[in-house]
Order: sequence, then structure tokens, then C-alpha cells
Amino acid sequence: MRSVHAVWLLTASLMLVGCGTAAPSGRGGPRHFAQTADSATSVCMRNPACYTAVGEDAVLPWLARAASVARTASAALRLLSAAELHRVESILVDCVKAAHFQVNERMFGQGKRPTLEQCEEKVKNPWNQEVKLSVELGRLKHEDAFECVRRELDAFMQGGYSIEPRYAYNVKTKQTRLISREQVEEWLQAGWQHLLLGTLVPDFVIHETGNPLKVQAVYDFKFPCANDLDVQWRLYPPRHPYQFKDQGRMYKEALGGDETPALVSPILGINR
Repeated sequence: MRSVHAVWLLTASLMLVGCGTAAPSGRGGPRHFAQTADSATSVCMRNPACYTAVGEDAVLPWLARAASVARTASAALRLLSAAELHRVESILVDCVKAAHFQVNERMFGQGKRPTLEQCEEKVKNPWNQEVKLSVELGRLKHEDAFECVRRELDAFMQGGYSIEPRYAYNVKTKQTRLISREQVEEWLQAGWQHLLLGTLVPDFVIHETGNPLKVQAVYDFKFPCANDLDVQWRLYPPRHPYQFKDQGRMYKEALGGDETPALVSPILGINR
């Protein structure tokens, strides 16, 4: 009943506002639909001056198709079913496995992998910073895995997931907000790195379409260097805002979600 009620409310609002120019100029259009970004439907809803749109069949600005738009918008706000979630998790595991083995082969040769001693060696990353080889391998594998995930998931759930979103969480107020990539770059260029202390950046988040703050599931990719079974949440150090807690606990506390945050690794797969 709740979804039917929501559809009728949305239909009514569309009939009042439409996509024409009849709305008074001072109202600025139906801005409350901004959370459903990344679709042609939401663009039309946010712009009362639109008349036509090319692309998604759901963009039908005339009142005769308002119910169709309402049904589409209502469906876009849902979270994944258990079967869909299992499909996505299978893709995550496949992409993590592929990235792990492909990067190892590029770096060390077919069928080879780094030794524990090699993992501890210092190398230069693309920003001329000296890091352990294990850290650089992790960066390369994350890049490959992210590219694979985008390629596999954009076809059927674009806008319903985020890669490396950044969240600010206030431990005292229990409030969470999303920080845009543009804001992060602005702070870094201004030398205000301290503003990023305590922000949370999970590798992959499934969320309500267009709304990364309505979280369903959170995942971190882990790429062990020499020991495939060394997979665990990172523990925050002393004097950190989240000291003595681990990543998984903080993801759950700050982001909620229906599922327990999970680690994704090449050998162990999904680990909660």
C-alpha cells in the first residue's frame, strides 16, 4: 500500500507542476526530486521548462503520461532484492579476482606473485611518493577492479551505486553527510587536508538510486600482497577520531544499511 500511495502522491504532484511553463516563476520547480539524479527523468522533473527529452522512455512530460513517470520514479527509489544483491556481489568478487591476478602477472610474470620480502620493498608511486610495494600493488588492483565494476554494473544499475564516495560522520551528533569530489579537491588545493580527517571512504556502496546517503550495503576491496588469507578490517590508530574501532564498525555506525559491511578479497570472496 505504501508504494501505491507514493505513486499517487507523485502523480498528483506531476499533474500540478508538469513539465510545462505554467508554474509560477517564484517557485523554482519541484526541487525535492533532486535526489533522483543521474537519469533523464529526474532532469525533467527538476526543470519545469522542459518539453521534450531524448533517451529514456520514462521522460514523458505531458500529463497523459504522468502515471507512467510516477511508476518509473517510484521504482527507481527502491533498493536491490536479495537475488539482485547476490548478482552484484558475484560481480564484485569476479572483478576483484581478475584485478588481483592480472596485476600480479603484469608486475611479476605469468603465474608469479610477490614474496613477503618484495612486499616490504619501497617503490615510487605516480606522485613520486615512496611507498611499500604492497601499497602500490593495492592501488593498481583497486583501479583495475573499479574499471571492471563500472563496465559490468552500469548497464543495469547506474546511479544505484557509488565507487569511493566520501562521507563525513560526526560521532557526537551521529549525523552523516556526503562530501563531493569537487569539495575534496578544493580543500586539498587550499592545503586544508585536516578537514578530511575522520572521513570515511568505502570502496563500493549500494544505495538508493541517486541518493548515496540511503545505503543498502557497503564493501571494501582487500588485496593481500603475499598472504591470501590476511584479510581483515583496518583498525584506527590512537588519537584518531575513531581510535580503537575498525573500518567495518564505523561503516555500519555512520552509514547503516540493511547488510553488514563486507570485505571482498580474491581468495575468500565476500567476508562479513
